[in-house]
Amino acid sequence: MSKKRLIIVMGISGSGKSTIGKLLSDRIGIPFLDADDFHPSENIKKMSRGTPLDDDDRWPWLGAIVEYVLQSHRDSFVLACSALKESYRDYLNQRLDNQYVYLKLTYEEGVARLSSRENHFMPASLVKSQLNTLEEPKDAVTFNAKQSPTEIISLATEHFADFI
Repeated sequence: MSKKRLIIVMGISGSGKSTIGKLLSDRIGIPFLDADDFHPSENIKKMSRGTPLDDDDRWPWLGAIVEYVLQSHRDSFVLACSALKESYRDYLNQRLDNQYVYLKLTYEEGVARLSSRENHFMPASLVKSQLNTLEEPKDAVTFNAKQSPTEIISLATEHFADFI
């Protein structure tokens, strides 16, 4: 059996992962998953208090994502997931066939975006810790997160034409 496939839209919080992920999912016709939906309540509470997650918080979360995908009847998904460290991406790559879209965002842009966001658990105070944790991917299609969603989706769709 071939591996399940993901296009993972990654970056720090506020980079537009969910927006771009949903648009890409709609464009190429495969289901969208948001990694935030897989966080246990303890992780959400921790981030809501402004406390950064550590590896002990992230491993079970990543494991839940992998298990969901493996148990699904679907073969492919678009996943919005921070995937900040190379070790996290390596873990996701062990059992899944992944390709990455990296939405690059500066500290100032991240703070501005999260400060204007309503009804989300991630405070702007965590942008610095996310950037400190981030290990930029070497094997991703990279976009400046300030590019328009239309432009990003158009270019990403071209890039992933053979994925469909």
